[in-house]
Amino acid sequence: MKYMSLLIRYIIISCLFMIIRFVHKHFIMEELNLQTRYGFNSWACITGCSSGQGKQFAIQLAKRGFNIILIGRERIKEVEKIINNKYQGIKTVCVVKDFSLSFDDDFFDDIQEVLDNRDVSILINNVGYRTAWRPYYDMPTKLIKDTIAVGTMVQCRLIQLILPNFLKRKLKFNKSIIVNITAQCVHPNIGFGIENEISVPYMSVYEASNAFGYYHSNSVYKEFKDDIDYLTITPGAVITENTIFLKNTIFSIDAETYVENVIRFMGNVNGTHCAYWGHELSSILINLAPSMKTKVLEEVGANICKNIQTNIIN
Repeated sequence: MKYMSLLIRYIIISCLFMIIRFVHKHFIMEELNLQTRYGFNSWACITGCSSGQGKQFAIQLAKRGFNIILIGRERIKEVEKIINNKYQGIKTVCVVKDFSLSFDDDFFDDIQEVLDNRDVSILINNVGYRTAWRPYYDMPTKLIKDTIAVGTMVQCRLIQLILPNFLKRKLKFNKSIIVNITAQCVHPNIGFGIENEISVPYMSVYEASNAFGYYHSNSVYKEFKDDIDYLTITPGAVITENTIFLKNTIFSIDAETYVENVIRFMGNVNGTHCAYWGHELSSILINLAPSMKTKVLEEVGANICKNIQTNIIN
């Protein structure tokens, strides 16, 4: 009985601590002055910023006074125009890239030159190639290759390129940060014997690339957590101009609000975070309703697959 009483107390205290941390992180914690933390007139580098979350990161960090390096498709030049028109004095550089070619030997040469010639303090690894196919055995081989190239090599190489510069900045007592946007690959298992992986049917290659990004990011964080600020962001459904079909998904959030949340986390916390209370709550609820997990993931996967596959075929 004595040990049972201690166990109950431990569980209660742990739950209270989780609740307090949850409330503080999502509803009380305030955004830092990022220029003070990461350096006035420094640069933020964002991948996949022609639309969606990447576009929001570019615009919102420009609003906060950072010069912006945009890396992505030709449409990043439209985002550059928005920034130049809206925020006078902010410098911008565009590097137009087809990330599906990221395994080419010389793919990152021009990117490295841009990074090495500027005081970059923020790296946002946002780019990904959301793909889905049903049935999987009919998925085009090129689609598989492109999804892997975009979802794995880009994050690996950009972190590899930027880390020496960030470590040099540390010697001058300047803070830097890496933010990797991955996905809800796992959820906390609090002892109910439920699988803690989250994988969406019909999206196998994209899901695998997200899992790669998640584990790669966490490993790098454990190596350099004493040297730089670091976030592994694990979003659920985020509504962008390309994912309007997800608007009815439970705990979905618009890209602008979501990016504001991520920016509020920068410098305040490190490690893995959902960056939205709804996504974190859904990870907790999975433990209480495993059958709902299966149903929701099936509906989300089927919805995404229908929209993506239809667009590709047409």
